[in-house]
Parts: sequence; C-alpha cells; structure tokens
Amino acid sequence: MVHMMRENEGIRELTFVAELKDEIVGHIIYSKGSYILQSDGTKKKVLNFGPLSVLPKYQKKGIGSALMKYSIKRAKELGYGAILFFGHPTYYPKFRFKEAKEFGITTKKGDNFPAFMAMELQEGYLSGVTGKYVEAPIYDDSLTKKSAKEYDKLFQ
Repeated sequence: MVHMMRENEGIRELTFVAELKDEIVGHIIYSKGSYILQSDGTKKKVLNFGPLSVLPKYQKKGIGSALMKYSIKRAKELGYGAILFFGHPTYYPKFRFKEAKEFGITTKKGDNFPAFMAMELQEGYLSGVTGKYVEAPIYDDSLTKKSAKEYDKLFQ
C-alpha cells in the first residue's frame, strides 16, 4: 500500500522517515484524495495519513510522536486545512485529535466511533462543515488487495 501510495496519492512533502544510526526506524506518509462530502454535494478536501510505523524494537521511545508532531507542523505550514483518519483512540488525542463527531462529520456509512478522528490544521477550516468522510481509494482494501499481493511477490 505504501509503495502504491508513493506512486499515486502520497504527498511527497508530507512523507518522512525517522533514522537512527543509519537505520530507518520509522515512517509516516500522508495522502491526498480524501474529502468530506457535504449534503449539498460539495467536497471539502482533507488530509489522511497512514500508516505511521515504527520498528517494534524502537516503539515507545518517542519516534512515532516525533513523526506525528513534525508532520502536523509541516502540514500546517503547507496550508492544509484538516486531517481525518481512523486510528487508536487512546494514542492520537495527545496530538490534539478529537472524535470526528465533534465536527459533525460521520463515516461514509454515517457512523461515528472513538477511532474516527479529526484535527483542524487551520482554525475554523471545519466550522460549518458537516457530512460524510470519504477516504482516498488507496485505503480501500477491496481495490488494492490484488495489486498489493503482486507487489509482495517481488520480495519472495
């Protein structure tokens, strides 16, 4: 998925690695193509990120937090308005993510739950915006499973 994202919907300026002693120990990538579909049919563009990954032996050492903080800072500097995504509801609030329902946003199916989160990068970007979150196609496993399996064969 990450390989396909780099080629298509990934945002080069928001793709970062964490390196320690010449070893890549963590990675984060953001993607374009996600939006909020409002009741009037308009689309409000938002970022999505993921995966955020850290090698197991380096987890719980602040690497994931550093990648999150730096990437959020850069996204703000680049003028992006908001981030929406699905993630661990006890980890991401420390970066100021809130449940998406606080902004009046639901999933594409109209659902809400703690793991569905949002953050404004530009104050007021989500004010008055209500609707359904539509993820970029890269996150749809049913669309990417076959090509991911083909890519994995390159490493067997």
